[in-house]
Amino acid sequence: MSIGAQMSLLSMLDSTNRAPNTIFIFTCNETLKLQDRFLSRCGVVEFSSYGVAKEAADMLARVWGNEVAADVPAPNFQRIVKESNNNIRAALMQLQQEIMMA
Repeated sequence: MSIGAQMSLLSMLDSTNRAPNTIFIFTCNETLKLQDRFLSRCGVVEFSSYGVAKEAADMLARVWGNEVAADVPAPNFQRIVKESNNNIRAALMQLQQEIMMA
């Protein structure tokens, strides 16, 4: 986010005439370029993929079932999820390769 954009948002956040019942949600991969005074007005919500392994493996199984003939042996979906560190996108990419090889 540019410094100008940060200043614009700061002026909205600090104004006496704030937007009622409004929550601003900002997402980013890193905060190194954001000013401390901007960050001090933001709450951090950490996202985690902990605990999603079973649901991710079940989803991979559903995708496999929709994309591949029933007589083709399925890969180990739990292994794919584990090797992807519970990253759903990475697991789906790995499954796509398995599907192409089936």
